[in-house]
Amino acid sequence: MSADREPARSTAPLAAGAPGTSAGAAATSPSVSSPASSSPSLPREQRLEPSGRVARLEHDELTDSGVMLSIDGAEQSHVEVSDPSFLLHDYTFRIASACTTLGPLTPLTSLHTRTSLHTLSVLHLGAGALTLPRWIEAERPHTAQTVVDYEGGLVDFVLDALPMTCAPRNLVADAAAVLEDGGELAGERFDVVVVDLFNGSDAPEPVISADFFATLLTALEEPGRAASPHTLGDGEPADLDRSLLLLNLGDVPGMAFARSLVHRVVTALAKEYPSLSAWDHALLSAPADVVEAEAEGNLVLTLRPFRAIESRESEVLWAAGPHPGEVLTGDELRTWAEGPADAG
Repeated sequence: MSADREPARSTAPLAAGAPGTSAGAAATSPSVSSPASSSPSLPREQRLEPSGRVARLEHDELTDSGVMLSIDGAEQSHVEVSDPSFLLHDYTFRIASACTTLGPLTPLTSLHTRTSLHTLSVLHLGAGALTLPRWIEAERPHTAQTVVDYEGGLVDFVLDALPMTCAPRNLVADAAAVLEDGGELAGERFDVVVVDLFNGSDAPEPVISADFFATLLTALEEPGRAASPHTLGDGEPADLDRSLLLLNLGDVPGMAFARSLVHRVVTALAKEYPSLSAWDHALLSAPADVVEAEAEGNLVLTLRPFRAIESRESEVLWAAGPHPGEVLTGDELRTWAEGPADAG
């Protein structure tokens, strides 16, 4: 499934509690022109191991300083070299909005003056061109980031052409095993885990299994376990219970795969934390025609195990866009997930 080539309608994910934008907010993407003079020397190609697939970086004609990563000709990522906070693709914008609205990644510009602030940690399963790590670096500097990808050399290839000020820790590993006993990240905890490993019903079973999702949930930082205090300068405690698990799901009209996977993930949450009303801790965000099962596309599923998602937060997330879009949580999400498997 190729990436959405239309720019997201909004370009600055809202912080929690920020005023919402209108549903028809106009796009404000960088202007289309020839690549900026500061752009890297492209195109570049590299054959990856162990798959043997070919990664290619080239200028993206949609924006002024955009660079596109493709693998074997299929687009994977877009990076705006002059402004990493700009997110072209719909699903990356929705992930970023969830991180700021529902999660702990409130941009520093919206926080009070601080004397002490917990260093947040983010795990990315699936690297691409490091679009989201670059956005996090721009919006919340000093966040500790770890990237896991199975393709040896991909991250080094990308960073050689498109360096970051603070490159993430880079592990070449199997995402399905990296957090398990004996894995490279066994026992580590993260404030945010982002899963961007598959884009349709042909996903490998190890990364869509109930056991995999249970392992991801146990890798989230729990309230009270942080090594350093979550405090702001005026002594007000920062949120201790906003750890997030985010998954990028892709599917075709009917959404049979996405529906079943959402149900599997929320069931894993309910099993891991039996006292929860699990559907109130899950939220789905996607373009309206995708949610309505009428179009192919990507959906972002967010789980927040340690605090239920409030209606006010859902409204802020919806207002952030892109539009037209839908946000489902609670009973609405359960009804959607339990829809007919042969829909469409």
